[in-house]
Amino acid sequence: MKHILPTLIMLISVASYGQTKIKTTPTGLQYVMYSMHKGDKPKINDVMKFHFIVADYKDSVMVSSYKTGNPPVTRLQKPTYKGDLFEGFAMMSKGDSAMFIVSADSFYKGQPNMPVKAGTMLHVTLKMLEITPGAIFDEQMKKQKEEADKQAQANKGKETDMIAAYIKEKAPNAVKTASGLYYVIESEGTGPKPQTGQTVTAHYTGTLLNGKEFDSDRGAGFSFTIGQHQVIEGWDEGFALMKKGTKAKLIIPSNLAYGERGAGRDIGPFSPLVFEVELVDIK
Repeated sequence: MKHILPTLIMLISVASYGQTKIKTTPTGLQYVMYSMHKGDKPKINDVMKFHFIVADYKDSVMVSSYKTGNPPVTRLQKPTYKGDLFEGFAMMSKGDSAMFIVSADSFYKGQPNMPVKAGTMLHVTLKMLEITPGAIFDEQMKKQKEEADKQAQANKGKETDMIAAYIKEKAPNAVKTASGLYYVIESEGTGPKPQTGQTVTAHYTGTLLNGKEFDSDRGAGFSFTIGQHQVIEGWDEGFALMKKGTKAKLIIPSNLAYGERGAGRDIGPFSPLVFEVELVDIK
């Protein structure tokens, strides 16, 4: 519900822009300002955080940051063509909402596939959330990286002990393979185990050692080919140990997962992972 309401409000605004006077900048960028607040506007190289909705000329939503819940950030750049959306960003203060009519040809330039016909005009609705001076943003990122590096080294030194403590408390019957993978067969399936090159379908839920969930197939099923490096090494090895119908727990050290790089916001460097899995099918 928290994402639906802002989306509906924006859509109503976009759909009714015909009743509002559309303004045009000297360069030809068409826009409608829905709300304006007092405050500084971004300068070149400032970093902006914003929500957006991209709709086609029929006002059908193509993509929305409200749906993903992850407002993006971007640096303000100097416009490079007439009607450049960066010109629109430069018109907005924190809290402002606006809709801009831009060329799909320019908007998707350089991308291999354009989801609309050439010559289509898009309706891009923006909500400015934050504006941070570029130098301050760079300093914030530098500090975050330093903290992440410190945490990574701490995790690297503690990983073996962390896994050992987890095994002792929550998986005392786990079997350790030569690679360092731990697994527990919770319910044995039947038939042969999958071979390299075969495709398996699985249900899974992934957590950190502290129980925080970072991913799940949500019952939809996930398929991959064994031994083709389509998944982390711990999965390739772990699923090769199971028969169809098997339910198991995999405790995967970071060197068989995402290593020193980590993945996304939840999986830090040198993070061991736990997966509750079920091998649904083998083909």
